[in-house]
Amino acid sequence: MKKFFFSIFPLCLSFLLGLNGCKNASFKPTVGKIDTIQSTTDPVYKKFNLEYLVVGKNSSEIEKLMGAADGKTLIQDSQYLLDYRRQVLDEASGQIYDWSLITFRFNQGICSSIDILLANKPIQLTESTNENL
Repeated sequence: MKKFFFSIFPLCLSFLLGLNGCKNASFKPTVGKIDTIQSTTDPVYKKFNLEYLVVGKNSSEIEKLMGAADGKTLIQDSQYLLDYRRQVLDEASGQIYDWSLITFRFNQGICSSIDILLANKPIQLTESTNENL
């Protein structure tokens, strides 16, 4: 019996210490929320999180998350679009696109799909903002 206890005890101890180590490490689960990276002015949304966590939400939840829509379009009977221009981080390339078009498609009030067109701000817009400063 003592041999069994002394052979199992180190395994259990290492397992429990391993779990405690995960809590203290930089592992932070993000299930159920959209991560944003704080920029100087506007939040930067992660593309992956937008694509997988927003589908199935209603329009009021998305407007609460994203703010007021830049454009609204009625398509058919109970379908409509909400368009946003926001900063998006593409995890595949590691690049932040500062003028991405995010389009949410709603069917009967629930987000059924999302389209993200990654783009940077056109040169004409960046020059005009620099001249005004």
